[in-house]
Parts: sequence; C-alpha cells; structure tokens
Amino acid sequence: MREKGMSTGSDQDFQTDSPNEILESYQKLSSTLRSTSYEPSSMLSDRIRSYLKDELPQEIDSGVEELQEKNQNHNQSPILEAARNYLRENEWNFELLSDHSTIALGFEGVNGEWHCMIQTRELEEQMIFYSSLSENIPPNRIDTMMRFITMANYRLVVGNFELDITDGELNYKTALDLENVNLNNDMIRNIIHTNLATFDRHLPGIQVILGEGTTEEAMDAIEMNHSSGAHSIS
Repeated sequence: MREKGMSTGSDQDFQTDSPNEILESYQKLSSTLRSTSYEPSSMLSDRIRSYLKDELPQEIDSGVEELQEKNQNHNQSPILEAARNYLRENEWNFELLSDHSTIALGFEGVNGEWHCMIQTRELEEQMIFYSSLSENIPPNRIDTMMRFITMANYRLVVGNFELDITDGELNYKTALDLENVNLNNDMIRNIIHTNLATFDRHLPGIQVILGEGTTEEAMDAIEMNHSSGAHSIS
C-alpha cells in the first residue's frame, strides 16, 4: 500500500530560521541600540539618530512581543505538530490545515484508494484518524450499508465504522485518548496503520454493497479478502 500524493507549499523542504532564532536576533538588535556604548554616526541627521536610539528599539520590542504570542499559539497544538512531524519523517504527502486542527491526505491500498484525515482535539488531548470512502453511499443503499457496518463493527477490536445517513458519508475511525500520556511515534503509527489495514480489508465488502449486493455477499467478500492476506500493510 502507499499514500496518494497530496501536498501543499506548507510542506515544502526548505531551510528557515526557527521562531526562537528570530526572536533572539531581534532581542540582540534592540539591546545593541539601547546600549550606552552605541552611538549613531554623526553623519546622520538628528532625526535619524533619535529614531535609531529611541523609536526603533520600541518598534523591535513590539515586534518581539507579537512573535512570542504567535510562537505560543503554535505550541498550543502539540498533538497536531506531533502528527505532522511523524508524517514528514516517514515521507508522507499531506496537506496541513492548522486552523482546523486537521491534516488531509490520500491513500491507495490493495483494494482501492480513499481519502484520510487526522483531526486533533488539543484541549481534550485526543487524536482521531479517519479513512473516508471517496463516494457517498446512495440513498437506496443506506439501509443495507447500515446493516453491513453494524455486523462489521461487532467483530472489530479497535476503531469503528460510522455512516452519516443524511448524506451517505462513510468513515472508519480510530482514536487516541492522550490524557496523562506521552505521545510517541509508535502510537501514531499504530492508529494510522490499524485504520488503513482495516478499511482496506473491508473495502471489497463495501464495494459489493455499492454494486447492489446483499449484506451476506459483502461479508463473504471480506472473509475471502482476509483469507488471502490482502489486508496486510508494511
């Protein structure tokens, strides 16, 4: 299996100063301008000399405060940042939607391809990973799909399928409750890979339902897929 290509400029590889390095540079400049040992060149006008000694340090200090506030807000999303770092380290292509505490990506498994999404709830200390069917379930197949995912969920140990009966959106969800827990890469890997493997294993059954098949035929398709080992991912 492999992830599908979804990336934006926010995930490009280039070097830039960290917020802390920028803050340190500004603070050093402000300190230099305020120092009694610093005296602007006599070749400058009195207005410019006054600006360098008095006004510019104040402007720099104001900018430093703004950067510190932005840096603080950035650090208020440690779970989202941990997920982002994991994906980057493992060379996944993704789109970061930090304003919505969301990471979007695509994935191609053995039995098809679909959309995925990581959402974090920072205050509640939770991470959720979704695999979503690319197409909505038609209204005439909602009841059959509801029966199918009810039977599938009964056998699952980790995660669950969910269906929005108002618009036919079908998801498979795995989640982590991280209260008083130190999040690590193994935990992120498990929540992602368990989800992907489970969704891929059930995809043949979902496709049977979409193809006007019965729930029993869909469950048989899952069993055939499971026995062939096609659900394994690396």
